[in-house]
Amino acid sequence: MFTAFLRRPLAAAIAFSLLAPLSVLAADNAADASGQTTRYSLDTIVVQGRRSLNDEVITDQKNREVIAQEMVRDIRDLVRYTTDVGISDSGRHLKGFAIRGVEGNRVGISVDGVSLPDFEENSLYNRYGNFNNSRMSIDPELVRAVSIVKGADAFSGGSGALGGRVDYRTLEASDIVRAGNETGFLLRSGYASKNREWVNGFAVGYAGDAFETLLMYSHRHGHEMTSRGEGPYYYQDKSQHPDPARHKQDSYLAKFRWHISPAHSLSLALTGQFARNFTDERSYTLFGSQWREAEDISRRNNVQLGYAWNPQSDWLASLNVDADYQRTDLSAVNYKGSRNFTSNEKELGEVYDRRMHTRFKRLTFGLETLPLDLGSSQHTLAFKAFAADREFWNINYDTYIFSGEATRQPPYAIQYPVNTRQYGFSLEDRVQWSQALSSRFGLRYDHERLNPQALNAPCSKACIAEGRPQGNTFENWNGLASVVAQLDRHWALGATVSTGYRVPTASEMYFTFQNAYGSWKSNPDLRAERSVNYSLTLQGEGEAGSVNISLYQVNYRDFLFEQESITRTRNPYYEQCQAWGCAEYNESPVQQMVNLDRARIRGLELSSHLNLAHYWPQLTGWQLSAQLGYSKGRLSSDNSLLSIQPLKGILGLDYQAPSGRWAVFARGTYLGAKKAGDAQVVQNVYSYRTRSFSREVTTYPYLNRHAVLMDIYGFIRAGERFTFRAGVYNLFNRKYHTWDALRGINAHYGASTTNSVDRDGYGLERFHAPGRNFSLSMEYLF
Repeated sequence: MFTAFLRRPLAAAIAFSLLAPLSVLAADNAADASGQTTRYSLDTIVVQGRRSLNDEVITDQKNREVIAQEMVRDIRDLVRYTTDVGISDSGRHLKGFAIRGVEGNRVGISVDGVSLPDFEENSLYNRYGNFNNSRMSIDPELVRAVSIVKGADAFSGGSGALGGRVDYRTLEASDIVRAGNETGFLLRSGYASKNREWVNGFAVGYAGDAFETLLMYSHRHGHEMTSRGEGPYYYQDKSQHPDPARHKQDSYLAKFRWHISPAHSLSLALTGQFARNFTDERSYTLFGSQWREAEDISRRNNVQLGYAWNPQSDWLASLNVDADYQRTDLSAVNYKGSRNFTSNEKELGEVYDRRMHTRFKRLTFGLETLPLDLGSSQHTLAFKAFAADREFWNINYDTYIFSGEATRQPPYAIQYPVNTRQYGFSLEDRVQWSQALSSRFGLRYDHERLNPQALNAPCSKACIAEGRPQGNTFENWNGLASVVAQLDRHWALGATVSTGYRVPTASEMYFTFQNAYGSWKSNPDLRAERSVNYSLTLQGEGEAGSVNISLYQVNYRDFLFEQESITRTRNPYYEQCQAWGCAEYNESPVQQMVNLDRARIRGLELSSHLNLAHYWPQLTGWQLSAQLGYSKGRLSSDNSLLSIQPLKGILGLDYQAPSGRWAVFARGTYLGAKKAGDAQVVQNVYSYRTRSFSREVTTYPYLNRHAVLMDIYGFIRAGERFTFRAGVYNLFNRKYHTWDALRGINAHYGASTTNSVDRDGYGLERFHAPGRNFSLSMEYLF
């Protein structure tokens, strides 16, 4: 694979930029011995994908400037130039990130330290799109920094940080108020052609000696993501064009901080968003006379109240008390009907309004010490304790229209509400053993009790057939241990072991459904998923630039998987119908979440930054960068982990004017093909001839080919206040599929399912990525 990869011009350039600084770093080491050079600092420039050995895991960080430069509009843009990270894409619904082979709820997402809720889903409702099972996110316009943590990190992220986590930090008043001023104003507007989306926002900030205040509002509206695909079909699962859609989202951020004294401060933060996405699901319908339109609605409101004490002490650095409240609502309203045979006008037949709600409350206490001298080593200790309460419930409203008369059905639920009580604590010790050796140790305990509640609305017989389930308790100990050895002034070697876990969701444990054509059984005996991440990183920095080489292995245990089994019941009418060839036994599939024994993923990541002025002084301002990511893994069953990302390489060439007034960035990206051997799936296939199911291991039917893409973007500053940014993406209009888009296709062939394609593959055309597209934005800060 690597030999074929290196034959390509872009790959050869990536390899050169990855390895070129190595020899120069060696020369820098010799120069350091004579005291003639100083260590090169990456802090003076913006570097995409910078690594930090001081963290317990490998971390990609993006600050506000990089987010703006790269025209980050959504989570797809956020990981565009990041290796080994993908998006869990299921058409109408994005389900978060894929990191180190796992995705969805197995990757934690937080905003200002508050975790966003898991989505509640099962394959029954997923295939029909009746529920909004998206993973919530935040408008990038409100974000000052994003950390993408790769590898298990339950110590920092708690349940869900099984393969990694994504932490958003929202803007502060200091991001709006210019140095030397007390007030600041921000106006921003931008457009992206890939989905014809406009984003407009404004912010006002005040930063005085006693008070800090920030108010920001952002509005976006646009349409469906364009596709490079083409063809004459616009309806049913063979549609070759994206379903028409329009969306809008309003987001707000308000912060207030009162410095009561130099040692004491109070803070209040409010964030929220309200988003609606309306889709004409032409690809869903079975016949030309049918139609379905869907409106996905998401709402999030969060309140944070904090107290901080920074005393003048010989040992205590800070003490913090924080209270959080978060409310989220995910809804899907589906309209279905047929067309009048004479006028061809749409006639509404039914409306399905399905809603998932969560309410989260948490109180956190934390303190951190100053560096304490204990013998020959220096220790910085941090302690945190928390208690939380989370409520989850479902409520649905269905309406049927007969002869123009609407009849609204009584509200109902599909499962029992669940209340989760949590408490826990963590202890961390950062140790500086010597100038060359440091380490970090952490231990965390989490206690979580899930208690199914009384029904909030009537439930079907299939829902209550097993009765109200008993509660479940999960106790998890997690930790991390990392050691960093500074080999010399340029080279550092780091090793990390960290753990992660994920408690099953309410739907995974308690959802039940019974039907002759397929049933779902609950499994309240599920265990929490576990992971252990091992990583070894070599980092070099010098005047030539930097090099990072990382190897990792992640072992997963008790991996959750929806397993399908076949039940057999004797046909009670067999004696009467056997002459006509009926089957003696009726077979029906049964789905249930189970814990698989294990899964393992191994991989490597390489990144390099090269300062071209080191070689040729006349190239001041020119920089070359490259990244490469590769991973491979397997489950203990015959299935493959489809969320493992294919090989990805990124080559960057940047020029930043010494004046800082303008810059141009070029990115070439190699997207590897998904290999058939890494995309094996197990399925039970029904034979109409034998009238029975048979187990088959086959290759996932939709695999992407490799692709090479080119992007160019940059900015111009007019004075100190106005900045214009623009970018052209997929410059050469390449027609390609991403693996993230293809693996989200509903591969269960059948009538009227969302996000599916026809047997002849015509529908694959609409899943192509956008062709050549552009983005631009204007920002005025005063």
